[in-house]
Amino acid sequence: MSDINQHSSPESAVEIRVADINTDKTRKADDSDTLYRVCFTLSQNPTQAWRGIFASQWGALRGTQTQPWPEAVIDGRFLFVDCSLRDVQGMYLPVLKKAVAATNEGYKGYAQEQATEQGRREDVWKIERKAVDDMVKSLDFE
Repeated sequence: MSDINQHSSPESAVEIRVADINTDKTRKADDSDTLYRVCFTLSQNPTQAWRGIFASQWGALRGTQTQPWPEAVIDGRFLFVDCSLRDVQGMYLPVLKKAVAATNEGYKGYAQEQATEQGRREDVWKIERKAVDDMVKSLDFE
């Protein structure tokens, strides 16, 4: 089943953004003296498709780094990254914003593809219905 609402268009999709950091959910990472599980709040709960695109974007960014790059885990409207607090502003927040922006663009393409496919299915259904209606009109039940 599609993540796209049948009454929405790709152009009307609200873009997700990094809204803030949830200080209540940000905690020291397990078994580390320097890393924190930083909890970023997203502007809305992303769809499963958006999450998949984000995972690809984040993974691509991970592959370009010379140092170990943490996983980014989405749980509802929260996105968790294990990193040092001093690296949030200069390193992780800018890259996270870049990944979210790229994901939004990728999701627009996905939404457009889904809308096109939905339109195609509706066209096929209309043709089938017309064929049935024409057949019924040609019958004489008297």
